[in-house]
Amino acid sequence: MLARPFNRSALGAAGAPRLLKRGKADVTVRKTTGQVLVGRGSHGRQSWNGQTATVFGCSGFVGRYVVARLAREGTRVIVPYRGLAEYIRHLRPTGDLGMIVPMEFDLRNPKQIEECVRHSDVVINLMGRNYETKNFSLSQVHVEGAQLVAEVAREAGVSRLIHMSHISARTNSPSEVLVTKAFGERRVRESFPGANIVRAATVYGYEDELLNNIGKYKLFYPMVNNAAQKLRPVCVSDVAHAIGIIRDDEQTVGQTYELYNPAEYTRRDVINLVQHLLREKVWSVNVPFDLLRLVGRVADKLPFHYTSHHEIDMMAVDDAPSGRADVHTFADLGIQPHTLELAALQYIRHYRASKHEEEPMEPKSYKAFRKPPVPVDNRDIVA
Repeated sequence: MLARPFNRSALGAAGAPRLLKRGKADVTVRKTTGQVLVGRGSHGRQSWNGQTATVFGCSGFVGRYVVARLAREGTRVIVPYRGLAEYIRHLRPTGDLGMIVPMEFDLRNPKQIEECVRHSDVVINLMGRNYETKNFSLSQVHVEGAQLVAEVAREAGVSRLIHMSHISARTNSPSEVLVTKAFGERRVRESFPGANIVRAATVYGYEDELLNNIGKYKLFYPMVNNAAQKLRPVCVSDVAHAIGIIRDDEQTVGQTYELYNPAEYTRRDVINLVQHLLREKVWSVNVPFDLLRLVGRVADKLPFHYTSHHEIDMMAVDDAPSGRADVHTFADLGIQPHTLELAALQYIRHYRASKHEEEPMEPKSYKAFRKPPVPVDNRDIVA
């Protein structure tokens, strides 16, 4: 369905044309330019807005929030999964009946990928790993897999592709995870020139590996380099919100976005914040980097995932924005990121001792940081 045209009755006082208000069912898909216009009416979870999206990596941390945001806006969401259907069972309630469509796929099978994207207007690739498995190497997921998804999406006539990477992805990074993500960005750009690259900093939320790990291992939390790593923690809800805006706005086609907290913290700052919120000491222990990395290599041999030397490598890499003039941020999307000091408690309250369970966070906890937090609307934090 095409957008409503201009007419003379829509002329302003100065004679300038004004586009009539788009209805909730007005959707324009411009495949030649890779632009998608979505109606701005009162559509919601119980109505279809005319758009279909495929979200690879839907069963992961960020994937849950992206699917939930799309579904509650009336988007039909294809959720490809590998293995058991139970892995994405929690996504079904996020959308109305028939609006969350599971499809089994293999990342190495182009035909199955094509089946997942053939009816979609938008493809969002959130697939990423911080460690290797017996089935997939980092390069197979971040480089080869990302390129294959981009190529198949382009050949299927998909209008928009949003690819998620990491803010510290560099081809000269000491972390193989970040190196492969950097090469993956290049392959995606080559295969789908109009793709959006979303480079997020360390993400925190209910299922994160930052706040939760500190709370979980508060009796012995290993760290390297005296926890001097610089972080720009960003709320998972803000990342999902940004991806939603990028999908809707035709002006964002082909642009790169770096999503990070305006304030910079060290890992020590985050540890101090967590122990203040939990009302008890976090016993952080500085371990020589080479020794902890050796432990990670031994853990790589275990039949289950505990840690990996790749994750240890990432603990020594700062969240570093590129500083390029052509890269956009939250401010360009009109988003005020949630403040870590205000949002952190709800994600780790369950690690408190029972006697402190109902205690609120005191304002004095802000004094340990450089400036008072900016109050923001926290309603969108929960998916």
